[in-house]
Amino acid sequence: MKSIGDVLSNDERWQMIMEKAKQSEDLLYKHELIQWLMNRFPEEKFPLPELYEFRDTNMHCTDCKGLETCRNFFIGHRKTAFEVSGRVELRFSPCEHQQSHDHQRRLKALVKSQFVPDHIMNTTFEALEKDAGRIEAIKAAINFCVSFERGKTTRGLYIYGPFGVGKSAIAGAMTQELAKRGVDVLMLYVPDYLMEIKASIETGGMEQKLEALKNVSALILDDIGAEAITAWTRDEVLGPILQRRMEKLPTIYTSNLKLDELEQHFAKAKNSEPNYRSAARIMERIEPFVDYCEVKGRNRRRAQKQSST
Repeated sequence: MKSIGDVLSNDERWQMIMEKAKQSEDLLYKHELIQWLMNRFPEEKFPLPELYEFRDTNMHCTDCKGLETCRNFFIGHRKTAFEVSGRVELRFSPCEHQQSHDHQRRLKALVKSQFVPDHIMNTTFEALEKDAGRIEAIKAAINFCVSFERGKTTRGLYIYGPFGVGKSAIAGAMTQELAKRGVDVLMLYVPDYLMEIKASIETGGMEQKLEALKNVSALILDDIGAEAITAWTRDEVLGPILQRRMEKLPTIYTSNLKLDELEQHFAKAKNSEPNYRSAARIMERIEPFVDYCEVKGRNRRRAQKQSST
């Protein structure tokens, strides 16, 4: 049995190809993205292949859920119009997810003291056991993540409770979820971070390390109150970080201490006389800008240790 191609002459086949190309080109110029581009730059004559790339890469971005599902050939990038030397060019540029990924990588390279165990950093909300003792804290954490808007979300969370009840796991799930949503987020174990800051006085880079925490869109300070606080780390490290962030960028805390206990901790700095005024100043940068989430229940770390013996 002969195919249509066998019956048609070379001229007829070529004519069919050209007609399909013309139909495709007509549809391209009618597309809303191309219409916007042509209206924005009416004097420019863009090469046809670049117009197809502009349309397709930007269409793929409209329903993208993250880099893992990116459908563009150049993952995390799409065609964007750039004005260069009086003319407009279509170039590949990183999308919001790729920008966040790149920023996250720079943050991790800059701040070494994350030292949060992998099983915490890899926790997801789906994997968390949602028992009565921590369901409300998990709900608050999920709500924070799904409603987060860069530049608009300013209130953080203060997640507190006894040892081993899963506060850090909730914070780890927040880190995972925010990162998936393209938010630059940094979770730090506070005692180790303050030790790293002290060491950087001699090795250099202290200001960069402080700036990273001052400017990251979502900062998670794990186990605050467990550090051996000094007057210097309280007033010259934590103070400036929180001063910059309050009313502007949200901070999430986990702690074994209630807020009044945290204030006592800050007041009684190591090798110094009690300073309740300085402690109150730090608390004024924390307390008004967080919602409180108490976590209760059994000591999960102890239970895991007993089950493994």
